[in-house]
Amino acid sequence: MMFFLRLANQRLSYATPIVILGCLLLWCVGEVNLAAAQGTEIAIVLPKATPQVSEGDVQYARSVAKRFNRLLNGIGLTAATLEEASLSEAQLKSRRLIVLPLNPVITAQTANLLKGFVASGGKLFVTYTLPDAVAPLLGLRQTNWLRQEAPGHFASIQLNAPDIPDMPASIRQASWNITVAEPTTPDTKIIGYWHNAKGESTDLPALSVGKAGVFFSHIFLPDDIPRKMQMLAALLGHLVPEFRRTIAEQVIAAMTTIGHTKDFAALKQFVQHSNIPEANQALKAGTDLMNRARTAYDTGIYNTAITIARASRAEFSKAYFLSHVSVETEGRAVWNHSGLGAYPGDWERSAKELASAGVNIILPNMAWAGVAHYPSKILPQSRTYTQYGDQIAQCVEAAHKHGLEVHVWKITWNLEGAPKEFVEKIREAGRTQVSATGQPLNWLCPSHPKNVLLELDSILEIVTNYDVDGIHLDYIRYPGSHACYCQGCRERFVLATRLKIDEWPAAVLPKTGPHSEKYTEWRVQQITRLVRLLHKRLREADPDIKLSAAVFGWYPGCVTSIGQDWIAWAKSGYVDFVCPMNYTEDTGYFTELLTNQLALMPKDVAIYPGIGATASNSLLTPDAVVEQIYLSRDLGASGWTIFDYSLDISEAVLPAFTMGVTKRKAKPPH
Repeated sequence: MMFFLRLANQRLSYATPIVILGCLLLWCVGEVNLAAAQGTEIAIVLPKATPQVSEGDVQYARSVAKRFNRLLNGIGLTAATLEEASLSEAQLKSRRLIVLPLNPVITAQTANLLKGFVASGGKLFVTYTLPDAVAPLLGLRQTNWLRQEAPGHFASIQLNAPDIPDMPASIRQASWNITVAEPTTPDTKIIGYWHNAKGESTDLPALSVGKAGVFFSHIFLPDDIPRKMQMLAALLGHLVPEFRRTIAEQVIAAMTTIGHTKDFAALKQFVQHSNIPEANQALKAGTDLMNRARTAYDTGIYNTAITIARASRAEFSKAYFLSHVSVETEGRAVWNHSGLGAYPGDWERSAKELASAGVNIILPNMAWAGVAHYPSKILPQSRTYTQYGDQIAQCVEAAHKHGLEVHVWKITWNLEGAPKEFVEKIREAGRTQVSATGQPLNWLCPSHPKNVLLELDSILEIVTNYDVDGIHLDYIRYPGSHACYCQGCRERFVLATRLKIDEWPAAVLPKTGPHSEKYTEWRVQQITRLVRLLHKRLREADPDIKLSAAVFGWYPGCVTSIGQDWIAWAKSGYVDFVCPMNYTEDTGYFTELLTNQLALMPKDVAIYPGIGATASNSLLTPDAVVEQIYLSRDLGASGWTIFDYSLDISEAVLPAFTMGVTKRKAKPPH
């Protein structure tokens, strides 16, 4: 059994806004690097592939490690990445802290190395998986592994660590699984417990601290990043006090790096140009705190410097938010991946909150290729529907009451979350995709006529039964260039092209196959066919219903890799607006993507660029989100789309919007 399979079917999702903003630190890697000297003192050890840990598991661990390293960068620290397979005593000699991000098993050699490392004063930071040989080093014993009973079971962590300076009172994290461990020594303390979405304690430990290090019972997810960085800074400053100076340097350097203004002079000019009294007041308050923070740092009072610098950044952020304007015509959309809004079972609260924040479009994920959050007669019904009822009906009623458009987010082809028996039946009928190496994939094959009909019927069922404003397609593509190469694709490709194919799939593989270009074109046609048919059928059902899509940002790369020619869809008039998923923390790259997209798009089709506030590969602080809105407007986009509406967006991002960018209502242009 693979250790990480229980993660595979999940998609990676109480203070006042000013307190939250006060926690904000620089997040983007490489923006300010004051920790070069500390870089060799922290190492992240990646697991090695074993019979119990697949290569895919190792790659997932790499992504977890990358996120942890970005958290470290956000507090001014950097880490080397080491491979367990080649780990040596010499590699650990200069380290002060070793991070095990997702290491379910370790070798006897690694166990001995870590034992010696701890004995010599080194510290460990372990997340989620707790190897048997590591648990005693932390004064812990694993007692259980638990899956959430329902969404929201593990929603936040209440922290109680009076001996650790600058520790936040709580952090939010919507985990689905946890590893339960109990202390075996008085030196190890549980300092955080999981609470559910109602704020009730589960009495399950989330965070333990001992002399040798820290154990966190899940991986760090991309939510509540500011407070997670504050917690991480507090923990590492406690474990290795010498880190506090570096952390203080970073917090002070980040004080005035707000949004698109990259230094104090630019921030001051932007705020003063807005001529908004409240913004100028916040600027003055931030300046006073900035001077105090620098004084505390200069006198070596690093914990005080950190606390005051955070307060300074909060005021500067407030000044920045207040200085933005609100426009009258703009698509202001949010994706909601859970299909439940931010408050499961309460679409009224979510809709009211979004409308009050100036949002005018909600894109709720209500159906995949093999599961639906409503009483579908075509797709299997989800556990979400069983527990919370008809999510489309509840969402539409609440959203329309508050003036929000509802464009149902429909994931095509991808069978994630579908009942096992449904997938097996589809596979037995030869309707699922096959990789270039012959591996079965849980995706519907887009060239199979029955799959096209299934997608059409499931979407038409939605527009027939519900008063939705539109359909929003996602995964309207192949999973990658490695698919699909099933026998059905071979037969249908040969029929369409009249080519003779002797070696399959070698003859059509990208770059190497003699017919690769023809096959690439044919794959594009299979995806475009569904978009074209949907456009036709939706217009026949109701001319006012809009069709849109979440699409890959880099074009034309997505045409050859995943068969997604969304510029062609727009030019053919098949879609009313598109939301390119421009998830990046790099504003230069964001600008490059959007500039290219706007240059290629016909002027009568709106672009609402996707901003990855809480995407797995793009984690943005509120001022960085507002910055990308500012850039979108400046480049000429018709609006923007935020991923992903959740408690994190509700508590940190929406309050920032209402101060400026969405202060007044707007009408979408599509």
